[in-house]
Amino acid sequence: MEGIFMKRLLAILLFLALVTGLAACGQPSVSRDTLTYIAFAPSDSLVPLDIGLCEPNVMHAIYEGLVKMDTDGNIAPMLAKRWDDSGEKTVFYLDQNAKFHDGTPVTADDVIFSLDLFFKGTYSYGFKSRIASYEKNDDHTVTLYKAAPYVNLFTFSIENIFIIPKAVYEKDPAAFEKAPVGSGPYQFVSKDNDGMITLKAFDGYHLGKAEVENIIVKPPVDPSTAVIAIQTGEADMFMGAPISQLSVFDNDDKAKVVLEKNSWSANTLLPLSNRLAQDHNLRKAIFHAVNRANAVALANENIGEPAVNLFAKRLMGEFADKSYGPLYDEKLAKDYLSKSHYDGSPITITIWQETALAESVQSDLKKIGINAKIEQLDGNAWFDKLEKGELELTIVPYGAFSGTLESMLISMSSTGANYGDHMDKNANYDALIKQMQTETDEGKRKELIGKALEILYERADVSNLFDTPFAYIINSDFDYTSKAGAGSLCLYFGDIKLKSGEQR
Repeated sequence: MEGIFMKRLLAILLFLALVTGLAACGQPSVSRDTLTYIAFAPSDSLVPLDIGLCEPNVMHAIYEGLVKMDTDGNIAPMLAKRWDDSGEKTVFYLDQNAKFHDGTPVTADDVIFSLDLFFKGTYSYGFKSRIASYEKNDDHTVTLYKAAPYVNLFTFSIENIFIIPKAVYEKDPAAFEKAPVGSGPYQFVSKDNDGMITLKAFDGYHLGKAEVENIIVKPPVDPSTAVIAIQTGEADMFMGAPISQLSVFDNDDKAKVVLEKNSWSANTLLPLSNRLAQDHNLRKAIFHAVNRANAVALANENIGEPAVNLFAKRLMGEFADKSYGPLYDEKLAKDYLSKSHYDGSPITITIWQETALAESVQSDLKKIGINAKIEQLDGNAWFDKLEKGELELTIVPYGAFSGTLESMLISMSSTGANYGDHMDKNANYDALIKQMQTETDEGKRKELIGKALEILYERADVSNLFDTPFAYIINSDFDYTSKAGAGSLCLYFGDIKLKSGEQR
């Protein structure tokens, strides 16, 4: 179920953004010690235990994880100043200079306490599927034991683990909700009735005080409204800028677009109904009918490359760009369709967004003789149908920064919650995946991965159209270029620099 929580969150948030107004955003930013950020997610809660209820980048400002990601996508120190990693465990050595906003030191007890809460919380599945156990070694050292040898605790930590002060939270959880305390580069100041959050740079931050003194976080708005707010100076930064509107900033020296064409996610067509699970030839017909170049042109402003990988290229590792056979081939698609049991009844493509992409697929299927209709739902309704097994074909941004190729392959097995359990069942594939999950020898595990990818291609259960591009826009008065941040939707306000007058 890799990335399903974040994908569900993003789906819901993108929908909510369409119906939310740009509250309290009428005055332009006039002080360059303040950056105004339009969130891509609402912050209904500021407690990191409610990870699905808060804008992730607000979390990264108030709280710290064990590690962070630098602008090039490398793992960098945060609460942990160093670490030792093996196939069995990761040992984190905490920075003894780290302090919470109330001045108390961050210790291993706070890390263990936070993990205890996460393991009991709403999203415990994601933790338990990656972390088998954890322990305190001393006041500034903790060890996390991996649930499987391929687990990447660094990327998972960045997206999911935020440390809170044990003493403050235990004393009064309700008060903590209203005035959260972390150890991040920014302290919480206030949250008004419209959802606007004010943060102030923490003077005692152990990695150095942030250059930008104040961060104002505005609630999500329609993406087009956000673009206008950047143009008029009412806001300084916006994550999730529409690809179709990036060109308006081509000759704008007041704002900069930071675009990552190849994120850890890919726009993926998935067959999930019994009809498709039981008809291999029909799945193959759909797989080869989809013109990935047209999808990029029609739905993505020709930004990006047609997919040649089963999953996002960033997740494929050494298997990236390896060919397992033809992809788009209209003649081959028609041949498979003639062998299928397709009776001419419509196949439903259900989406929550990406209408143009669905229309591109619909057109491709029509060319080979498949009648397809499009059903567009809001994020909640789409996810409900997914859980109930009521989707036939769907297009999803599939994959996550915290994912691995192994976890993506597991999601396509018969035990893969939400996706794999609604697809065809392949005993050989399942056997390979089961062996892969426990194989500690990296070379042998890669052999199993290679064989699994070959079978998955033949199953035609995954049609990657193109890797999902993401972009953010930032006012030119500020210096922050992180393609990795754009691609992972993960920004660090504490790393934003203020340009000097000569640089502006």
